[in-house]
Amino acid sequence: MHSGTFVWRASHSCIAFAAAMMLSSTVLLAQSEDADADKPMFPTTELAEGAKDATLTDSGVTARIFQERRPQVDPDDDVPVLQVIVGGKTVLEHVGAASGMSVPAMSVSIANIDTTNKSPEVYFSSYTGGAHCCSDIVVATETDKGWVAVPIGAFDGDGDYLQDLNDDGEAEIVTVDNSFLYTFDCYACSAAPLVIKTVRDGKAVDITTEPRFAKAHRDWLKQLEDDSDPVARWKSPGFLAGWVAASIRAGEGEQAFKALNKRWDLASDPGEEACTTGADIDTCPAGDRKVLKFPERLKLFLDRNGYRF
Repeated sequence: MHSGTFVWRASHSCIAFAAAMMLSSTVLLAQSEDADADKPMFPTTELAEGAKDATLTDSGVTARIFQERRPQVDPDDDVPVLQVIVGGKTVLEHVGAASGMSVPAMSVSIANIDTTNKSPEVYFSSYTGGAHCCSDIVVATETDKGWVAVPIGAFDGDGDYLQDLNDDGEAEIVTVDNSFLYTFDCYACSAAPLVIKTVRDGKAVDITTEPRFAKAHRDWLKQLEDDSDPVARWKSPGFLAGWVAASIRAGEGEQAFKALNKRWDLASDPGEEACTTGADIDTCPAGDRKVLKFPERLKLFLDRNGYRF
């Protein structure tokens, strides 16, 4: 197992609180105390400034990324394109997200992700643009029917989500649950639990709750706690929401929620209107609406999103 800590890079808003919390959206697992946290764990390349294309080859697979005008996607700007080449033949072409930027931001890695085949996968990230968002992630993988592009999702951050959490040579896609960002507080004031995904048989699979990743969740919880102010955290609903969820993933959810209820200042919390069924407030019937304090609203949110203890 790799030693070290996850790194949560700082964001741009709520600076005073973020300085104490050291929050961000990119999850990294350092291999050792001396390891360069910015160095990719797997063969990786990106489009250099001024370049039109870049190529990466590993284990018999070549990935080429380039920018090209595709009017049907974006008539005004070039879009990022991935080509996968095996044995001198192009086996897959995928057009990435149009960002509206004159130079699309993209990167590609080659790693063993899908254990159901013999070929490594090609991990492709392209930036969609927007505040704090998003990197669109696609994994190209070989199936019985040929190579296919598997959409993983669009996540906040720089797109570098490949990790080997249990040091078995198999890469996982590790990010955070973006649903926690902005929900209870500003972006930089928000913490979030880990999300772990992979590809199996040409399909995206969520493996977050698999027991083999228990240590990763405990390490992430510890990092959140170590990087937060021990006093300020009890006044931040954004941090506490993510902290309780991370505690649930680490097997400590019940204790965390009890601690929240004990330390939260209910007297100064005016509450907010919420839908008691957990549905969106905009579509909630009047009879299901109720003003709830933060701990109650958090419990509804956790239940609705599959975080139960």
